[in-house]
Amino acid sequence: MPIRQTRVFVRSDELADNWAETLIGKIFQPLTTEFVDALIWFWFSRYVQSADDSGDCEISKIADEFKQPLSPSGGPVHRSLRLRFNIDDQLKCTAFEQRATELIGTGGYRITDFRDYDQVADTGSNRFLGVENRQSRRAEQRAKLTTSFYFSISKLVIDALVGPDEHGRFRMETNDDSRENPRGSTFQSLLHLFCNITQVPTDVYIYQKLGMSMIGFGTFMYPPPSPIGGWDQQVEAHPIRY
Repeated sequence: MPIRQTRVFVRSDELADNWAETLIGKIFQPLTTEFVDALIWFWFSRYVQSADDSGDCEISKIADEFKQPLSPSGGPVHRSLRLRFNIDDQLKCTAFEQRATELIGTGGYRITDFRDYDQVADTGSNRFLGVENRQSRRAEQRAKLTTSFYFSISKLVIDALVGPDEHGRFRMETNDDSRENPRGSTFQSLLHLFCNITQVPTDVYIYQKLGMSMIGFGTFMYPPPSPIGGWDQQVEAHPIRY
């Protein structure tokens, strides 16, 4: 039975705060609970991308109300969560997809299809596998380990959800251990242990707008929002320890 995936889109007029947590709480939490005995694994990830991004979907089938600017100065974008899952029983997989379609439609979200997902090509690719370990069969092994990691994170996210509130919205739990989690997120401690265990390089990039004496901070993957005319200068990365 092929491993499967879908991409769930959120309306542009959905509130910015906790839009992903609310989708997870309304759709993924009840869905994965209902099919807990059938699921070998699942994981999800969130995206905000330009409205023409068509990865893992047929974007032309997504209506314009899901592809509007999120700010007066911004261009059209869409917000979505990808869901990847493994159910090795054909009948149960079909039932899972049917139930997901029902929940997604009732919740006001949209998908274009369910399709096969190549786990090894994704989580076993060179992005996740170092040069020294690219021997035969190592891609399959790394894909399984990476997927197991994502599965655990996704279950932790669901376990940490709070809601629905009186408006039907979900959010992450609040953690009052201000010493270990100064921003109130339990996942700060998890991030610390991940960095501690892996010694992953972590850098902060500084951006400057010289004429306006403006400074922004970001990472190699997520720069800060650009001022009018863009940033004039990117200062070299500053390594930090989390």
